[in-house]
Amino acid sequence: MNENTRKKAILVQEMLDKYYEPERQDRCKLWVYRNYIRKAIPMSERTFWRYCARDVENNKKVEENKDQLKLWD
Repeated sequence: MNENTRKKAILVQEMLDKYYEPERQDRCKLWVYRNYIRKAIPMSERTFWRYCARDVENNKKVEENKDQLKLWD
């Protein structure tokens, strides 16, 4: 991962940790993206989800849940 992309991913994950409240439905991750992250760092929603799925400390993707059912597999 490029160093600038890694820094953006770290910033996005920090902002998500700061504003996301798991028990509140009106403070979901998409709300945080629309109200805070998109205004601070212009990016698409798809890029936001990609940054959320990154393990920036080890520079690799987070493993998917093996128990999760796949739609097309």
